[in-house]
Amino acid sequence: MTDPQGPWAAPEDVRERVSRLLCDLVAIPSYGGQEGEIVQHLVKRFARQAIPCRVSELDGKPINVVAEIGQGPRAIILNSHVDTVPPGDPALWQTDPLTPVGKDGRIYGRGAEDAKGCLTAMIVAFEALAARRDRLPVRVILMAVGAEERGGLGTKLEIANGIRADAAVVGESTLLVPKLAHKGVLRLEVEVKGKAAHASDPEAGVNAVVAMAPIVEALDRLAADVRKREDRYTGRASLVISTIAGGVALNVIPASCVISIDRRVLPSETEAQAAEEIVRTVTAALPTGMGAAVEVRTVRFVAPSATAADAAIVRAAEEASSRLLGRPVRADGFTATCDMTYLVNGGGIPTVILGPDSIDVAHQVNECVSIDQMAQAVALYLEVLRVWAADGDR
Repeated sequence: MTDPQGPWAAPEDVRERVSRLLCDLVAIPSYGGQEGEIVQHLVKRFARQAIPCRVSELDGKPINVVAEIGQGPRAIILNSHVDTVPPGDPALWQTDPLTPVGKDGRIYGRGAEDAKGCLTAMIVAFEALAARRDRLPVRVILMAVGAEERGGLGTKLEIANGIRADAAVVGESTLLVPKLAHKGVLRLEVEVKGKAAHASDPEAGVNAVVAMAPIVEALDRLAADVRKREDRYTGRASLVISTIAGGVALNVIPASCVISIDRRVLPSETEAQAAEEIVRTVTAALPTGMGAAVEVRTVRFVAPSATAADAAIVRAAEEASSRLLGRPVRADGFTATCDMTYLVNGGGIPTVILGPDSIDVAHQVNECVSIDQMAQAVALYLEVLRVWAADGDR
């Protein structure tokens, strides 16, 4: 793929390197705000290779490791996250979720795919470059961030602290195909407030569950309309009622009923548009004359993001993926949200999402990642960097 004597060549023992590093990372629990141990592990690893790095803290706790090598006016970020979701019930796993197990060319364990496999490939690529850093014509910044699963707090912190670059690659699983856009997510709660009464005298109360029923029906109709909206890269928008809760006892008229809404937002849509449409639908559907009231609350919003199809980082990722996979590759959209939103919307950094294996196993029992794909991802990241660096001279 590249000149074996150049700074962009992958190490010959790449499979061994990614396997060993991923096993080290999976064995370190890093969910629920426990980034400290894995951050220190990476700091010690980089120190052994004389790679300069710094640690960022959030609320007095280590959360990110940021390392930089190379020289020149142009800079590119490699970003992936160290944290995972909790392992869940270990009894549902075929192996201990915090004990990495290699089997049939894959490594199993919590975080193996999301996103320690991606982070591992980025680190091995970064370390290969660090061994030849004096020949790097650009600056390469590795961001191993925490709290991605808790709202992207690690990446948001670095952007707030002023980190900037000319391009970025976010490590998430994409089967080695670059993604240039992703949907946003708006999460809301709708609460209908009624009045409690004894179930033997229902007229003395206001049944919040009954008042919620036409709202659910109206939102279901809205969901069908929302699904008609489509973006070239990210596919269809969506609206889902995902939870419902109401009442306190079998013999009490429920004074409250709450539903949760998950609304996936296209890059062409805004938070205000999506929220206003829901509020209008809910308000119109609330029964009149019952005495019930309704409140709509925003729980969380992650903005969609997109990078122009002709951006240098998109061209570089498409060219590198095409070469690696042996077929023409064009960037498309990512089905989930990720830290790209903070790099693009917060930092104005053209960004692609790219990584080994499939996101289909993320957050599930028996999570695993392909060793072959991790090794390919190392070569792919290096090739993306090479092509992007050369692009500045065109």
